Amino acid sequence: MLIAMAVVCGLLSMISYGLANVFSQPLARKLGTVQMLFLRGIAVTLILAVGALIDYRDFNHYKAILLTFGLGIAGYLPVLAFTHGIKISRIGIMAPIAGASPLITVLLSFFFLHTPIHFLQWLAIVVIIAANVVMSVDLKDWRSSTLTQLSSGIPFAIIAALGWGCFYFFLVYSTRSLGPWLSAFLVEAGVTFAAGIHLLFPAKRIPFKEAVSKSVLANSILVCFGTVAYTIGVLYYNVSIVAVLSDSTAIVSVLLAVYLFHEHLTSKEKVAAIVIVASTVVITLFR
Repeated sequence: MLIAMAVVCGLLSMISYGLANVFSQPLARKLGTVQMLFLRGIAVTLILAVGALIDYRDFNHYKAILLTFGLGIAGYLPVLAFTHGIKISRIGIMAPIAGASPLITVLLSFFFLHTPIHFLQWLAIVVIIAANVVMSVDLKDWRSSTLTQLSSGIPFAIIAALGWGCFYFFLVYSTRSLGPWLSAFLVEAGVTFAAGIHLLFPAKRIPFKEAVSKSVLANSILVCFGTVAYTIGVLYYNVSIVAVLSDSTAIVSVLLAVYLFHEHLTSKEKVAAIVIVASTVVITLFR
């Protein structure tokens, strides 16, 4: 039952983050990377603040609160790197590298939290990450990019992968101390605070009216669902499984393109999608 719930939380987080990532690209190009993150963050923190108050437990854990807020500030770096990367480059370049981040989270959880993982679950986890990467790779993008240049987006993707891998691991500790809603609120508040400070150096125009636009609000709600589903999953269920599924967003992007933009699935994408689904079933079977 615990494994099944971990899969459910991971899938909810995956779908929410996947949709948010897809719709972040046009917003970043329209508003600017930092402006978009700041405006989205305002809406996200307001929504999560309501949940944190309803789920009130104990606000006397001042140290944990400060550390979680600090984690959110540090978590701004991988978010900024990924968002800037998809703005200047292609998702086909960014997603494969950033999609490897859950492997870092899984390894850290296994060695430091002693998360129990069956051998076949290990195999399924590796297969899901590999399928997510394969689904995202566009060889034309890679061949036309200069790997060592910032314009390729690859350095930003590496920062995002390493940053997210560590961020989601340390978020487990915060969630266990403060609960899912308060920890989610604090990390998103930290991200928003960091984005606000970033806007000051140099001073940039902030189109505040966009904060209540349908596109920004929809993106904010998706981020809220993704973060809360993740924090609930790692609090009550298996950290490694939730982390892997949460970041396997490539399949969401592909299916969204099929149903909204009427694109056709390639043979590679069909195989990768089937592999991801099959591996998820394997993970669920072992309790």
